Amino acid sequence: MSNPNKEALDTQSGKMTFWDYMRAIGPAIIISAVVVGPGSVTTASTMGASYSYRMLWVVVLASIAAFFYQLPAVRITLSTGNSIMESVRLQYGQKVSLPFYFCLLFGTCVFQAGNFLGAAMAMNYLIPGISLVVWTIILVAMGFILVWIGKFDLLENFTKVLVFVMVASFLFTAVASSPSISAIASEGFSFQIPDGNWFLILAMVATTMVPDIPVSLSALHKKKYCSEETSEGGLSMANKYKLAHIDLVVGCTITAIITCSIIVCSAANLFPKGLTVSSASDMAAQLTPILGKYAGILFSLGLWAAAFSSGMFRIQLMPMLYNQATGQEEDMKASRSRFFMILTSAVPILIVVLFGKAPTSLIVTAQAINGILLPFICGVVWKISSDKKYLGENANKPWFNGVFGIIFIVTVLLAVRTFLSLLKII
Repeated sequence: MSNPNKEALDTQSGKMTFWDYMRAIGPAIIISAVVVGPGSVTTASTMGASYSYRMLWVVVLASIAAFFYQLPAVRITLSTGNSIMESVRLQYGQKVSLPFYFCLLFGTCVFQAGNFLGAAMAMNYLIPGISLVVWTIILVAMGFILVWIGKFDLLENFTKVLVFVMVASFLFTAVASSPSISAIASEGFSFQIPDGNWFLILAMVATTMVPDIPVSLSALHKKKYCSEETSEGGLSMANKYKLAHIDLVVGCTITAIITCSIIVCSAANLFPKGLTVSSASDMAAQLTPILGKYAGILFSLGLWAAAFSSGMFRIQLMPMLYNQATGQEEDMKASRSRFFMILTSAVPILIVVLFGKAPTSLIVTAQAINGILLPFICGVVWKISSDKKYLGENANKPWFNGVFGIIFIVTVLLAVRTFLSLLKII
């Protein structure tokens, strides 16, 4: 058998049917569900409430950057049969892959608290008689049980339903807001930076380019395309790459649609009244007196779907990534896998119980920690995807290194901004 590392991805392929493309939609949809959480909802709501439609262009550019940020995950996995986490272990040993994993785990546990607390805030709006802490425990338990069952196809299909709920909820609310199409066209893509607010722009980039998404996408692609258990494993290399590429385009497009819908909704309803937003659930409360109760319900439903899907799949991904970091069999029923399922479920509950009285601060803290991790992870992905000895003809081309270099600089700026924020310098 030839070494896949030395084989370039063929550009020729057989004919693909419509259903082939439909079946390909999966891994990147899951990642879009992971990306769109309470942090991105809050940031998008703030953009619209503060600056109307003038920051829509930021979402589009951030989604394009997220596409290029994740693209190496597709190439590394399909050309080698190894995920990014496995590639780190194979190239640098467990002395690097394990610290790399535990950095991800630390950021994930804090981020998980923000995810499930965001979902709890949405449910608390719909059923206010139950406290945030109790809702958090209920939702974590739901996510944990779904992952514990171990039916990956069930989780993937359920996530697709949640993504549909997100798109429908936020899009319908935006349309019901009767936004000005001419204002969207004239202001939304004028590439203005209102008040010179670079920090809000960086915040949107940070919520769209979540640190662990290329690593997670890579693990999902390995399961879908490189496993003997899946029918996709028998596809030609060119077709695998084509389908994975389509999936990534769809995933990033959905992320952009959801985020733009939130900005439009906030711009049309809150900006004219001078209302501000301090949290995602705040947005639902602000919409109720303007558009009626159904708008608050729809927005809360979208927030719940965004936050819960993000939290649930991280419970699934962390055990998978640990097995890859240590080179052990990816058995989700093994005791080590069960341990990390429990850990990524229990730690968020503990954090919410201890710090739940300041939910917005908790979400912001989670964003900050992930912002600091971003350049480290981006740098590792860049190095592996540029390694010609490992990837052969599939290593980054010079033009792609240029694009990724710009992305890396942006991640460094994000980390600096986050660090200064934590020190209360800005």
